[in-house]
Amino acid sequence: MPCAKCITKPGYHNFVKFAKVGDADLFYTAPAKTEDFNEDGTKLASIKLHVKEEASSGPWIWVMDCADMQLKHYTEFSFNLGLLSLLNEDPLLKEVWIVRPNIWIRTTIGFLQTFSSAAILRSIKWFDGSNLEIHADLATTGLADSKIHWLISQI
Repeated sequence: MPCAKCITKPGYHNFVKFAKVGDADLFYTAPAKTEDFNEDGTKLASIKLHVKEEASSGPWIWVMDCADMQLKHYTEFSFNLGLLSLLNEDPLLKEVWIVRPNIWIRTTIGFLQTFSSAAILRSIKWFDGSNLEIHADLATTGLADSKIHWLISQI
């Protein structure tokens, strides 16, 4: 069951199960498409709820689409540390795929890597370039072609 905000307004947090690769479910998130800009702890609590309720049935991969992010979508360092802790504690999370990374996400990940040895930071895969390059890179993961097309249509 999604969080209360997503029940009231579906897609509020933009956490969508869209595919499967091997035994892992893939969940898509695009910060530029979410309506939650809170930095008061409720955003992290909502993400925890989504992960617990929707991604707890087996191995999963989080696909984060950074296309079209603006300043209002960037999060504070304390939020990033909380999210890192949440993700690192989840034994079912196999990887994080970052699609169309921007300078902010690259800097944030690099900064977190200097402060943390969290295993999840070594499980990040980057997908960038033209749509054709992204398609080719995603094809090497075992993701079905129809799901690659869906993902590219989102970015």
